[in-house]
Amino acid sequence: MAKIKTFRWVVEFTVDETWVADGFNLTDETATEMLAHELSWANEHEFTAKVLKAPRQAKILKAQGY
Repeated sequence: MAKIKTFRWVVEFTVDETWVADGFNLTDETATEMLAHELSWANEHEFTAKVLKAPRQAKILKAQGY
C-alpha cells in the first residue's frame, strides 16, 4: 500500500468574548466538525483537526458564567 500524502494547516482563530460567553469553545471535536462541514463530500478518514493552542478552560468557563 502506498503511503498517503497529507498537508497540514496550522490555523489561528480569534473569537470575541461574546461568542465564548454564548457557548463557543473550539476543541478538536468542534474543529473536526467545522472541517467536515467544509469538506462534506470527504470520508472521515480523509481529514482530521487538532487544536494546537487554546485559551485556558477556566477562562472559557468564566466567560460563560460558570
